Amino acid sequence: MQRIASPFVLVIALISTTLLVLTGCVAGATYPPTAGKTGLSPSMPPCPQLMASGLRYAQVRLAPPGEILVFNLPPQTPNYVWDEVAAKLGDGSRPMTESDKVGMTLQQLRLNGSHAEVDVIYVTTDGVWQMATVHLDGAFGADYRPSFLQRWLIPVEKPVFYPPLVGVSLDTVEAPVASPIIPATPTANQPTQPAAKH
Repeated sequence: MQRIASPFVLVIALISTTLLVLTGCVAGATYPPTAGKTGLSPSMPPCPQLMASGLRYAQVRLAPPGEILVFNLPPQTPNYVWDEVAAKLGDGSRPMTESDKVGMTLQQLRLNGSHAEVDVIYVTTDGVWQMATVHLDGAFGADYRPSFLQRWLIPVEKPVFYPPLVGVSLDTVEAPVASPIIPATPTANQPTQPAAKH
């Protein structure tokens, strides 16, 4: 194996590897997670800022002037993320409740480096539920700013209210789902059966 003789070449190689790792962590990430994509944690930057900016931009362009922004986040979103998004939105907005009939639902957030997309479901003045995508540009460590809104003129189903998830930490690892094919491994509370002798 050949050794790298020049410290300069070694430094360039390390910098290149670091940049690839950093950009690779962000490329094609989504919240809520989708198959084949890296999942984003809704509480980690820039997710709360993207949620708030996407919802506010959609509301300004799609809702009647002066209407309060009632927002709904994806299922299983922790209550502290709801609180952070509400704080970023400020006055003129509030989280959706079960009694609300209409509101803007954040369907999905996608982040790919310096570009992000936020899908929002809203109701038109004609009572038709549709989806729009807010496109945002920015960089890690700086706010992502909306650049334009793309309306999808295909009706969608009316979204349901997803209550905030209370008493959960995103840092905890979920227990694996039992497999119907692989038998369960005995735990300390379960007696183990000796193997049958042939």
